Amino acid sequence: MPEEVKAGVIMRPDVIPFMNLGTDKEPTWEQCGDGWKKFSENPNAQTETTQYINQASETTDTVSYSPQYSVEIDLMYDKPTIKKVYDIAKNRLTGDAATVDMCIVDSFRKKEDGKYYARREKLAVAITNIDGTKKMSMTGNLNCQGDGVSGEFDIENKTFTADGAGE
Repeated sequence: MPEEVKAGVIMRPDVIPFMNLGTDKEPTWEQCGDGWKKFSENPNAQTETTQYINQASETTDTVSYSPQYSVEIDLMYDKPTIKKVYDIAKNRLTGDAATVDMCIVDSFRKKEDGKYYARREKLAVAITNIDGTKKMSMTGNLNCQGDGVSGEFDIENKTFTADGAGE
């Protein structure tokens, strides 16, 4: 049985970001929902151009990526995922202390086993602005740290399994 794919245009709620509020060994996945106004994936393809002597036109290859997620978040401090991002920014944390473990789920792509295609990524929090004239909000980026891991996510049980795990 092939993967089940949602027909038509995919809507914003069909791409679901989850943040791990537990540990790497015992993850506790919490959905980023209320308060998260923007979670925009920017693959940022890096290219390299070469001019071969036997061609009139240059050849451009995609050689790597510098992915990041642009975020805009209302400061709803009672939401655990927002609290984590705010605390990192407000306390000016750096290095590993400024990273979050995220799983981005494509709920429009269901696998045969009923789970969904997903990607787990370590992201460095880079909030550039905490401001508001009435409602406080945060803007900035979550920058990818190395290569993510493809796998599947069980939304009901909130578990991620990397491709090839358990084989």
